[in-house]
Amino acid sequence: MIGTFSYTGIGYELDEEAAWDYIRNGYLLGPRTVLKGRTKILPAGLSGISIDPKRLFNVTQETLVAAMGNMAGQRRSVMFSGGFDSMLLALLAKQGGAQITAVTVQFDGFNPLTVTESVKFAHDAGIAHHIIHVKAVEFLSAFEVLSGITDEPLLDLELAIVYAALKNYNSRIAGDVFLSGMGCDQWFGKMALQARPEDFAVRLDWANVNEDAHHRVAQTFGFKFIFPFLSESMLTLSQSIPPAMKEDKKLLRALAVSNTIPYRGARSEEQTPSLIRHILIKMYGDRAWPSPVSVHSKNDSEIDQKLRQIILGLWLEKRMR
Repeated sequence: MIGTFSYTGIGYELDEEAAWDYIRNGYLLGPRTVLKGRTKILPAGLSGISIDPKRLFNVTQETLVAAMGNMAGQRRSVMFSGGFDSMLLALLAKQGGAQITAVTVQFDGFNPLTVTESVKFAHDAGIAHHIIHVKAVEFLSAFEVLSGITDEPLLDLELAIVYAALKNYNSRIAGDVFLSGMGCDQWFGKMALQARPEDFAVRLDWANVNEDAHHRVAQTFGFKFIFPFLSESMLTLSQSIPPAMKEDKKLLRALAVSNTIPYRGARSEEQTPSLIRHILIKMYGDRAWPSPVSVHSKNDSEIDQKLRQIILGLWLEKRMR
């Protein structure tokens, strides 16, 4: 699932129409890129499979466990937010014989709910827990590094937190392989229910780019990510799950309950709040494409558009070198 280019021998000439589409929407669907003469290979389509409704829960768990690989006797770190999906991965890995450590990122004082709940639920589940502290200055310094790490501009500010966290992580804590629940929301939650005809292709394309970026970040520090929910088998399975089972991730919540994880209502916490977004714009606004940018609105979508301008500017700057 790595995003690739079809090289035609044409240089780094900007396709301004595509660039503006990226700034407005945050992605470029299908084979389009922001560079003229370069086309991205389309992601492979996924066909559904036929599942007996009575076996849906068992098949889903079996498929998820298989996607995690052979874990008997292995050390595994789980990117642990305290949510039931990361808890589900941790418990299934533990049942599979792995030595599990839940790893939670504490991003200065911006995510106290995430840290508090992670500590509590790891303790309740009898899973070792480790907190990696990331300072805002470490996040900000990672932002520019990440702007040139992918084949396409990528607005994923949480990836900068991951980069800073892995930079501070020592493999002696829990090995060098991380399990992550990335993809759970897109394929088994409300995001999978969006009605736009092109939405599946958009999410698959975006997943390709985001997964590739995470792999590159991990490789930078000699680590490895495993994304069970983004495996081909889980993606194929997700296309056969009834929509009613994706509302509020009902199917996965039922799996979590069956694995002794208590049902909890939805809770969320913004990992990169508006303050950080404003700081990024103030720091890098003069290097945006087109430049300069400034903050005049509190509207999140407008702020993200400005951040996409910055990411595109930094990305092009590195591509032109």
